[in-house]
Amino acid sequence: MARVAHKLVVALLFVILAVGVTNTEAFANSHSERIVVLDFLALDAEGNYVETLGIEGTDLTNLSRVMSQGIAARLVQYGEFDVQDIISLRGPIADLNFAHDTSAWDRAQALLEANLANQVITGSITMLQNTAVIGVQRFQMEGGQLQLVGSAMSSAPKVTDAPSLVDNLIADLFPADVQVIERNIEQVFAVPGQVRLNLGQSKQITVYALDALGRPVANPQFLFFSGDESKVSVDENGVITGLQPGTSTITVRAISRTTRSGSPATMNVTVLPPTFGVRAGSLLTRRGDAEGFPVRLGLRLTPTIDQKGSQSTSPVLTPPKEALPTESSNPLALISSFFGSMLTNGLMTIDLDFDPSSELLVSFSGVQRSSGGYLGTGVGYVTPLDDFDAHKGFVLRFTAGTQYRASRRMSIPVEAVMDAIFPTGSAFSPTFRIGINIGLDLFP
Repeated sequence: MARVAHKLVVALLFVILAVGVTNTEAFANSHSERIVVLDFLALDAEGNYVETLGIEGTDLTNLSRVMSQGIAARLVQYGEFDVQDIISLRGPIADLNFAHDTSAWDRAQALLEANLANQVITGSITMLQNTAVIGVQRFQMEGGQLQLVGSAMSSAPKVTDAPSLVDNLIADLFPADVQVIERNIEQVFAVPGQVRLNLGQSKQITVYALDALGRPVANPQFLFFSGDESKVSVDENGVITGLQPGTSTITVRAISRTTRSGSPATMNVTVLPPTFGVRAGSLLTRRGDAEGFPVRLGLRLTPTIDQKGSQSTSPVLTPPKEALPTESSNPLALISSFFGSMLTNGLMTIDLDFDPSSELLVSFSGVQRSSGGYLGTGVGYVTPLDDFDAHKGFVLRFTAGTQYRASRRMSIPVEAVMDAIFPTGSAFSPTFRIGINIGLDLFP
């Protein structure tokens, strides 16, 4: 029984210790940097500190408090600081017993040495005729010494206009990466401006957002759009991927908490197919009376990626003088239209297949490619190498394949090919062949 009680006590101590550590870490994580904003001091024309309470009228006294309250309000909205002022620290500041002519440096040093703040913001107001000149300073301790780490100055033609300077003063008071005041995004740049991707390749694009002064805007959020998502995809992180050969425009907009970019950035992305490939395979059907299944070798050349574009103007149509057969009444026209569209809308690929010392086949195929595979159809001509008078014919070729991407510039395809051969001799006896190939495709 005593042993069980001892184990329970030990377990309870571990729980208490864990809870204490968790609470300590939570307190540390929630503890923001403390900033104290003091009321602004008043300076006369000779640079001497003025007791604002002794001046007739309350404009300077009120402006001193309004400026500090305006800066404190902006720091609170930023949400990254624990902000206090002369009101919330009335007792501790009164204990420091500042005279009206105690300088801003001495006030800041006293508060920092008393561990009342990590940073102190104060300022001064100087009246030049009817113009109010406002100066702001930000202090903190570095290496045990008081340091001025930020300052700003601006002027207002009237005292009542001075509070409108708060945003500009704070923007200049802190480094560019501490955006207490959100800066408007004026420009967005995408680097580089043009990208060439091999089919299936991905690339991270780099984007910058700048304000009106050309300074980088900290922590903007970028929105990415692809002009043709069937060819180029882009995710929320700016990673583009080539899906089909062709060209697409990537548009990038930048947004922050309160602003968004006016003019977006654009980037032209061109997706390239493999330009050269080799094949090795075998027929799965016998060729005539030959025994066994012939081995075939092949080359694949894709000289261009230009595709059929849209017409910029409508064609002028004139009625024919004589009625032409329609596709429904002319089967050959339907077949011709089908193969014609595949050849013009797809990527033109030249296929050279040959059986060593037996046969040579040349075809032109329109191949529709994607990052996952490809389909193609084409026309060609086949001729024997041993007997030039036998088995000559025109070829209709159908191709279906997929590929494994081995590296940025190389893929390993596996394809199935069906050829319909129509002999040129007097006897019309078409034949069909089915083969399977494996090979290597190289990208530019």
